[in-house]
Amino acid sequence: MDLDLDVEDLAWSFERRLPVLFNSLDYFVFLALVFMGFWALDPRTSVPARRFGAAGRGRERLLATSRTALLLFASYVFYMSWNAVFILLIIASTLLDYGVGLALGRVEREAGRKALVAVSIAVNLGLLGLFKYADFGLVASAQLVGALGGSFRPELLHLIVPVGISFYTFQTLSYTIDVYRRRIPPHRDVLEFATYVAFFPQLVAGPIVRAKEFLPQFARLPALGADGAQRGIYLILRGLVKKVAVADFLARALLDRVWDNPSAFSSGEVWVAVYAYTWQLYGDFSGYTDIARGSARLVGFELPQNFDRPFDTTGPIEFWRRWHITLSRWVQDYLYVSLGGSRVSAARSYFNLWISFLIIGVWHGAGWTFVIFGLWHAFGVTLNRAWRQWQAHRGRAASPPQSGWKRAVLVFVSLHFFVVHWPMFRSPSLARMLEMYDRMFFANDWASLRIDPWVWAVMLGMAVTHFGPRRWLEAIEERVRSMPWPLMGLLVAAVAALLMHVAGGRPAPFIYFQF
Repeated sequence: MDLDLDVEDLAWSFERRLPVLFNSLDYFVFLALVFMGFWALDPRTSVPARRFGAAGRGRERLLATSRTALLLFASYVFYMSWNAVFILLIIASTLLDYGVGLALGRVEREAGRKALVAVSIAVNLGLLGLFKYADFGLVASAQLVGALGGSFRPELLHLIVPVGISFYTFQTLSYTIDVYRRRIPPHRDVLEFATYVAFFPQLVAGPIVRAKEFLPQFARLPALGADGAQRGIYLILRGLVKKVAVADFLARALLDRVWDNPSAFSSGEVWVAVYAYTWQLYGDFSGYTDIARGSARLVGFELPQNFDRPFDTTGPIEFWRRWHITLSRWVQDYLYVSLGGSRVSAARSYFNLWISFLIIGVWHGAGWTFVIFGLWHAFGVTLNRAWRQWQAHRGRAASPPQSGWKRAVLVFVSLHFFVVHWPMFRSPSLARMLEMYDRMFFANDWASLRIDPWVWAVMLGMAVTHFGPRRWLEAIEERVRSMPWPLMGLLVAAVAALLMHVAGGRPAPFIYFQF
């Protein structure tokens, strides 16, 4: 048995059939049906409680519960469109953490509370480890034994990695830990809690929503005014443009071919591909988040922001406050702080930081490339923090400048810290990663630059919108959201026609589906 396996044999062994994709017609038919059903159950259209007393209030409660049941049913159907069997994992995690939460509300002894939260952590992380990391752990063990002169040839499990398991596992864990820390009370409505865990807009690829952000929204009566509906539509349109016109186009026009066979391209072409991957990954993941937030808004819920111009930053510290915000905050609050954070000695604090980024790396996938990816960011944040501490020791401002040429230089350097590490993140194996770096730094082949002009146009457009003044995008959003409904309908039709022209075939899955 060959143990020299690529990451795509391990971490990317999820089934090729995927849940209904956000960038497909099927999804928007599904969303339209959920939207109509949800608002048809509006309690405000029921018999007024003030007129019929308890009977009216009872009907309003029934309609509100029916709404929650509809969202839960739709979310389960959405996930089962991938693989119906794995819905049992989500239900198991839901019931486990719902029960643990209720038990934590009754148990006062600290030993009992620790035992309960330990059960939740062990079961959830155990399932995540089994499905996502078991084969990688077996291969790594065999490699270690071989390096020590021994022989160990394990039988790999080749389990399908459930789509979205990293996201909903972290989500349910945040609930039990917050209840254990007495930051939130146990939630007693099982339908609402199950909907929080499985809510279809963010179930597969986030953002990672905390119970304290989502569950209180059930207590208020959802409202969908014109402004809310138009904001939801705007977010969906923006996300689709990022995904289809930016991410998918760059993948087809350049990136897939370069990463499939780097030796067939010149050093210049490989470098352009690495720069382009900055915009593909950002367009793909932030586009998913935009569509998720817009979809949630159409059924009266708010999801947290997950991106805030992450490459317009002056270093890795600021980057992780703006990139995949919900993941970095989760790791900070539930891992880094739990290890002692920065309240311990300097050496221990840096150790905590490296462990946290190692976890961020392997959270993304089971492979050595993701281990290196996590350590690269730990190295960058360490340098960034050490620089700030040195500046503070010299009596200078520890925070970076907010404008001027010094900030421009820091943004430029910071951007290239990320650009140069994309082969770690994108490559399916160590061998492919090293091949990419060989073409970038050692091949010295600059004879050709065969790049589609539209690739340059898309990259330039993304750079202008990302690094340009915020007021430009804010003005566009305001203009779209203030459109009369007939004009909004024409805009939706025009964007749909454009994206159908650009799409070029079957909808491509989102990159973070594999995580």
